[in-house]
Amino acid sequence: MRLGPRVSAAVFLAVLALLAALAPGVASAQPSYEPPVWKPAPGQNVTTVRWGPMTIPAAPSMEDPMASAAMPDHGAMPAGELDNQIALDGGCNPLLSTWGPVSPYKVSCIPMSIPKPCDDCYITGILPDLVKKGTDTSVNMNNGGMLHHVVLMNLNRQDATCPAWGGFKPINWLGLLNGGNERFFAAGNERTIAQLNTAGTYGYRVNKGDRWGLIYHLMNYTQQPMDVEFKFTFTWVRKATPVDPVWLDIDQCSDSEKKIPAGYSDLEWSTPVLRGGTLVGVGGHAHDHSIAVSLENVTKKKFSCVSVAGYAPGSTSAPSGPGPGTPGHPVKANTVTTDGHPGTSLDAYMGSVSDFSPCTPMDQWDVGDTARIHATYYHPTGVDDAMGIMVAYLKR
Repeated sequence: MRLGPRVSAAVFLAVLALLAALAPGVASAQPSYEPPVWKPAPGQNVTTVRWGPMTIPAAPSMEDPMASAAMPDHGAMPAGELDNQIALDGGCNPLLSTWGPVSPYKVSCIPMSIPKPCDDCYITGILPDLVKKGTDTSVNMNNGGMLHHVVLMNLNRQDATCPAWGGFKPINWLGLLNGGNERFFAAGNERTIAQLNTAGTYGYRVNKGDRWGLIYHLMNYTQQPMDVEFKFTFTWVRKATPVDPVWLDIDQCSDSEKKIPAGYSDLEWSTPVLRGGTLVGVGGHAHDHSIAVSLENVTKKKFSCVSVAGYAPGSTSAPSGPGPGTPGHPVKANTVTTDGHPGTSLDAYMGSVSDFSPCTPMDQWDVGDTARIHATYYHPTGVDDAMGIMVAYLKR
């Protein structure tokens, strides 16, 4: 997902549906697109912080009965995992271990120092990475690791689409126990680059005293434990027009995962708009074999963002068939030959999804409009854990 000017999107061309049908999954038949490159604007502050470390368990051997827990959406090999892990600056409420008495979700919560890049400032860009502990070496498919996803939360503000008082799902419960749960950024293994505005006009406000938290899922395909840490670089300014993050998710307030069948699928979720404003940036995240994640204003009959997945040429993780080619539902994903992240290379993804194109729609969204997210896939087998997420930023 690339937000800003992964989010996560830009201009996308579809190929002929006939060619897509004749050559499903052939990346050469996909439209060509090159991701934007991370490049902080002159005059903006640049600060890098590290959070962790964490140890991802070794993968079970193929002889181990636990090896049957392999995740087909991310490869045929089993993996060691840190799944549904929560890290909170300032410590954990013991009740988080069960997400509350009426919820089936199980998580692990750890206290962690999560320094912010600045106080009394506005974040204009975010470059995420997962690296080996104490180094700048990215952890990716080429060295046996995977940043399945990481979510950044502000524990001093309520989430726009999943407030504490909205129910007993995991994100509601997290907000209830900590006083806040605003999800303001997320990245998958494609390492979302968020560039809200390269000129520093718009920014996410960070107040002195704000506490941050993380939700993450990390994977290790090697036979040895892996020590890792998050490495996040921020650009920021002292003055900017504030933006509010709005989280949109096919499994809103829960674990962001849904089952999809073999073949084409379109996962949807709708919500009324509770905060009006100008949509300045949007970005998507989904898994392998995804085509796109799209944001529709149902009331205004308009798609504000079509964030298209990107794969290396010849990737076997690209969609295995065509989408319908209707508005918001592209025929094909993008073919990319570069990666905009300076800490890694396209080869490091080993064909896995490496990009979601960014959108800067500048559309007006009004209170009472209906927002609908679409996550489109063409999967060869179907999976239980498909994701479809967008983070939108509204100028007040």
